[in-house]
Amino acid sequence: MARRRRATSARVQVSGEDNLQILADRMRALTEKRVAVGIQGDEELAVIAIVHEFGSAAKGIPERSFIRTGKIKSRATLNKIAKAGVTEIAYGRKQPRQLYQEIGVAGLEKTIANFERIKQPPLSPIYASHKQGRKLLQADEMRLRDALNWSVIDRAHRGRRR
Repeated sequence: MARRRRATSARVQVSGEDNLQILADRMRALTEKRVAVGIQGDEELAVIAIVHEFGSAAKGIPERSFIRTGKIKSRATLNKIAKAGVTEIAYGRKQPRQLYQEIGVAGLEKTIANFERIKQPPLSPIYASHKQGRKLLQADEMRLRDALNWSVIDRAHRGRRR
């Protein structure tokens, strides 16, 4: 079964003056890595992030997805940055690592802004009354927000980072 692949066109025009081998080498460098925006932290923080992201039906905790919705909301901005960056790389005016950094910073900013907006739905009163002290998920929100980060990883890398 063939693997599904997705590509986005940057609509870069190539004239007869351009050296196609150099252009291919510049573009090939873009296919080897990708930018990931997410949480970096310990195991406890990962559990909190997962509960925020997907909720817990057993505990009555609603979903408060901030990473997935942040990715969706930032897609247009990131596509615009990527298309402009690919053109600059094609002409040799920018390096791939510079583009990765621009995408990472913009993606992180959008995800943090989305995190700030997501306060709904609140914890159910029944769930909140059973919890004691700082065990409420909201108590760790700033810690969770501060753990948001971006990194450049190999495109072949799938699954958990170690």
